[in-house]
Amino acid sequence: MVQIILFITASLLYVAVYPISGFYQTRLLRKSNKTGVRDKSLWYRQSMLWSWIPTLIIVSVLIFDGYSLDSLGLDYINPGKHGLKGWIVILTLFSYILYLCYLVYNIIAIRFDKEKRRDYADNIPDELLFALPVSKKEKREWKLLSLSAGITEEIQYRGYLFFALQLLFPNISIWIVLAVSSVVFGIGHIYQRKEVYKPLLAGIYFGFLYIVLGSVIPVIIVHTLQDLVVTNLIEEPQKTDLI
Repeated sequence: MVQIILFITASLLYVAVYPISGFYQTRLLRKSNKTGVRDKSLWYRQSMLWSWIPTLIIVSVLIFDGYSLDSLGLDYINPGKHGLKGWIVILTLFSYILYLCYLVYNIIAIRFDKEKRRDYADNIPDELLFALPVSKKEKREWKLLSLSAGITEEIQYRGYLFFALQLLFPNISIWIVLAVSSVVFGIGHIYQRKEVYKPLLAGIYFGFLYIVLGSVIPVIIVHTLQDLVVTNLIEEPQKTDLI
């Protein structure tokens, strides 16, 4: 009964509260940008707070109900957990390592290469550009936000949803679980408007990684790095630019 109540509450949070609050917060942020109030640090901190609260509640309820952190995927990598063929595991590991290298390269290149930074920024849509950090203070907060999102979103959308769906629907296919968690992840980011397909695709990839690797920890790592890529994308205006 406890798990049913938790699942219903979490589901409402994912498909209703998160999307609505996302639209509301981004509207306020867009408005503040137009009025010249450009400090996004408070928004970043609020986002961290409201992602950690449900995460800690989920973890606490599961532990109180007798489940371990392994239930949320917080365990060692276990590629054989779902009995997938060896070549699938190898290709997935290869794609994971390749993507990690690609993300690290972009983080370094954007940080130190002005031309690379400019080219990357030109390809960022307006739906996302307005939310990126500009000042040094914002960039410090963004790094914390990236780590926070990597941990909390993976625990909620991958670790918890996979656990809850399989617990409440024992005969459900793991691939249906993947589809459901990916769609819910996309709904949670629907405030990104026409760019929402990107979180949806990311959700599919992250979920597939979780299935193959049997642990949410490597998914947390790649999710965090993916968010960190844009940390230094926008250069802080110099004082001479403001005169």
